[in-house]
Amino acid sequence: MDIEYLLWLQGLRESWGSNAEFIVTLITSIPTSPLSALIPGILFWCVNKKAGLFLLLMASFGRLINTLIKDTLCVYRPWVLDSAIQPASEAFEKASSYSLPSGHTQGATAIYGGLAYFYRHTLPRLIIPCAIIILAVGFSRNFLGVHTPQDVLIAIIETFIVMLAAEKIFTLSAKDSRFSALFFAAGIIFLLAAALYVLTKDYPMDYLNGEIIVSPLRARIDSLDSLGGAAGFLFGVALENQYVQFTTKVDSATKIRRVIIGGVVGGAAMALLYGLKIFSNVAIYEFCKGFLPLVAIIFLAPLAFNFIERRVRFKQF
Repeated sequence: MDIEYLLWLQGLRESWGSNAEFIVTLITSIPTSPLSALIPGILFWCVNKKAGLFLLLMASFGRLINTLIKDTLCVYRPWVLDSAIQPASEAFEKASSYSLPSGHTQGATAIYGGLAYFYRHTLPRLIIPCAIIILAVGFSRNFLGVHTPQDVLIAIIETFIVMLAAEKIFTLSAKDSRFSALFFAAGIIFLLAAALYVLTKDYPMDYLNGEIIVSPLRARIDSLDSLGGAAGFLFGVALENQYVQFTTKVDSATKIRRVIIGGVVGGAAMALLYGLKIFSNVAIYEFCKGFLPLVAIIFLAPLAFNFIERRVRFKQF
C-alpha cells in the first residue's frame, strides 16, 4: 500500500510538472535552511537560553538517535524496494544511506515540534503553524519519492520520544546543579558507544544492477556528521557554563548586535568548514560539519558577546 501511495504521488508530480516539484523541493529543504538554524540560535542568544538549548538538544541528539535507528534497521530507499518508483532528481542526489526514519522529518519535528512543545502553555498559537510545517516536510519526502509514509511516521514518533526525554533532562538539571556534569559524562559515554557501534558494525552488502546499494563506508562516513553534532552540543554547553554564562536579559540594541555577531561567527565557522572540505579528509570534514556549528552557536558566539559587551560597557563610563 505504501508503494501504491508513492506511485500515485509520482503520477501527480509528473502531471503537475516542474513548478510543483520546485515548490515541494523548497518545502523539503526547510529543516536544513538558515531559518531552522537561526530559530534556536536567536532564542538561545536573545530570548530564552533554556528554549534555545532545548531545540539544539532535540536537533543534535535526535539526529544521532535517528542515525542509530537507520544504521540498525538498514531499510533501503523506495526505488530499491520497487523499481517503478522514480524519485525527483534533486532529492535523489541528496538522499544518502538508508531510508527509515526520515532525517528531514526528524529535523523539522525537532526544531518546529520542539518550539511548539516548549511554548505550548505560553504561546499555544505556535502549535498549528509548527504542525503544518512538520506535516508539509513529511509529505514532501513522500511526494519526491525518497521516503515511504512509515519512514516519516517513525521519524515523528521517534522525535516526540526524544522530546519527552529532553524535557526530563531539563527538569532534573533545574532541580540539581550537579546533574549537568552527570549528563555530560553520560553523554560522552553514549557518544563513544554510538561511535563504536556505527563504525564497526556489519552492514548489508546487497547489489542492484551490479552496484552496491549502500556502501558500508558511505554509511559510516554519514554517521560522523550526527556524532559531531551531539559532541558539539555537549562541549558547547560545558564550555559556555564554564567560561561565559551570559544572560538574555539585555536591551533590544544588544539583542540586535548579538544576532549580527552570531551571524559573523557562524559565517567564520562555515568558512573554516569549507577549508576543511578542501584540505582535510572526508571523515574529519563530516565530523566537524556537525561539531562546529553547535559549538559556534552555544559557545563561540556567546564568548564574542561577552567580550564585545564588556568593551561597550567600559566605554560608557
